[in-house]
Amino acid sequence: MSTSPVYATLGLSRNPFPPTPDAGSYFFTPRLEEDFAEVAHCIEARKGFVLLTGEVGLGKSTMVRRLLDTLKDRNCRSALVLNTFLQDSALLSAIQSDFGLPPSDSVEQGLARLTEFLIARHKADETSLLVIDDAQNLSVQSLELVRLLCNLETGQEKLLQILLVGQPELEETLATPELRQLKSRIVKHARLSGLQKDEMPRYFDFRVNAAGAEGRLSIEPAAVDIVYRVTQGNLRQIHLVLDRCLYGLASTRGSVITETLVQRAVSDMPALGDDAATIAAAVARPRRRWAWVAAGLVAGTTATVALASWGLSSSGGSAPPVAEAAPKSPLAPAPKAVPEAPMLAPVTQMPTVAEPAPAVAASAAADPSAAAASAPVSVVEVSPRIACEAQLKAIATADDVLQMQRLPQPRGANANALKPMPRVCRFSEGKDAWVAWLGRSEARYILAAQQATRNVQLKLKGLGLLDPRELDDGFFGSKTGEALARFQLQHGLAPTGKPDELTFFILEQQNVSAR
Repeated sequence: MSTSPVYATLGLSRNPFPPTPDAGSYFFTPRLEEDFAEVAHCIEARKGFVLLTGEVGLGKSTMVRRLLDTLKDRNCRSALVLNTFLQDSALLSAIQSDFGLPPSDSVEQGLARLTEFLIARHKADETSLLVIDDAQNLSVQSLELVRLLCNLETGQEKLLQILLVGQPELEETLATPELRQLKSRIVKHARLSGLQKDEMPRYFDFRVNAAGAEGRLSIEPAAVDIVYRVTQGNLRQIHLVLDRCLYGLASTRGSVITETLVQRAVSDMPALGDDAATIAAAVARPRRRWAWVAAGLVAGTTATVALASWGLSSSGGSAPPVAEAAPKSPLAPAPKAVPEAPMLAPVTQMPTVAEPAPAVAASAAADPSAAAASAPVSVVEVSPRIACEAQLKAIATADDVLQMQRLPQPRGANANALKPMPRVCRFSEGKDAWVAWLGRSEARYILAAQQATRNVQLKLKGLGLLDPRELDDGFFGSKTGEALARFQLQHGLAPTGKPDELTFFILEQQNVSAR
C-alpha cells in the first residue's frame, strides 16, 4: 500500500496516529506493561476468567490484538467475538464458528461439542482462549452462558480461558446479584486509563519514530499541554488531534508541532466536543498575555525556549522564564550568528535608581517639565534580580530568550562545577542562589531532537556517567535517562532522568575536556 502524500512529505512511511488499533507499534507505560504481563500470565497458566475494562478510546481493542499476537506463538488457539449483539444460542454459535466447529441445533448440543473440542486441545497441550470484545452489550442470560463455559475444567486447570473486554458499564452489570457467581470467578481485573501528561511527549516520539521520523519531528511542551487538557490522555482523541496537526505540518513543510497548530486542529474537530476549543483557547490565553508582558522586558525576543521532543517540564523549585514570546514558525529562516558578548560579572551589590521625592512627585501633575528640571531625588535600592535582568537585557539580541532558575545545592566536588560563561550572571536572594542567562531560541528549534540527544549522550560519557560502549544513537532510552539522573543527583537536582531547562543549562556548562 502506497504512503499518503501527507505522511510522505514529512518523511513518514505510514500514519503514526491511525484511527484503528495498531498492535504493531504498541506503547507500554509502566502500569500498562504490568497489567499486560499479568493478563498474559493468567491465560498461559490457565486460571480461567480475566476482565479488561476502560472508557471508550483508551486502547482496549489494541491491547487485545497485541495480546493475541503475543500468545499465538505460545501454543494458544483463540476465538475473538466482536458482535456482542448476538445473544444466548447465537453467541454460542459464533464462539463455535470462530473455533472452527460446525453449528449446533441446541445450546446443550453446542456445549457438548465445544467441551469435546476443548478436552482434545488440552490433551494436545494447547491453550484455548475466548475473547469477547464490547462485552458490555451482553445480556444477563448471555453472561450466564459465559459462566457455564468458565466451569469447563480439569482437576487443576480451566479448559477455556475467557477474556471479557468492555466499557465500565460491564462492571456495573457484573455487580448485580444475578451475576455474583460469575464475578467471583474473576482472577484478574485490568482497568485501563489514559496517558499521564508526562508520558505524552514519549508517546509522540515513539509513534512518529516507529513510522520513520527518525527524530525529525517534535512537539512543543506548550502544545503537549493543550493536547492533554483537551483529551485528558484519551488515546483515540490524541490520535485525532495529532493526525490533524500532521496535515498542517505537511502544508508548511515544518518539523515542530506548535501550540498554534494544535489550537487550529482542535477548533476544527467537532468530534472532540464544543468544550475542547474552549479549553484550548483558555490554556493559550495566559501564554499570549505573558508574551505581551514579556515584550516589555526583553525587546526583540522571537521564540519560546523548549527543547523539542524531550518533554521538558520546569522543576518544582524553579522560577518561570523571565520572557516568553510567540512560537517561532517552522518556515522562518535561521537567525544569523551573533558574536558572544563579554563576560558578565556576578551581581555583588545592589545598584540604585533615582526617584522623585514625595513633594516633587505631588507637583509633577501640575507642571511635569518643572518637576523634571528641579526635583530632588531619593535613592531606592534595586534588587539583585532586577539588576541581573538589566545587565542581560543590555546585551540581548533579537534571537535571545532570558532564562532564570534557582540553583540547587551541589554535592562535594560539584560545588563549583559551573564554569564561567559569557551572557550569564548570578545573584542571591536570601539563602538561595540564582542564575540567569541568555539562550538562543534557534538552538531549541533548529537542532533536531536526535542531534540534541546525541550531544547529551556525549556529555554524559565525557563525565563518566554513561558507559562509553553505549551507542551515540540520539535516542533517549533508559540508559541515557539513568545517566542523566546520576548527573542530576550529583548537582542537587531532583533525579528525574528527564532533561528539564536547568539540567540542560548546567550540563551545557560542564567542562569534559579533561576526562
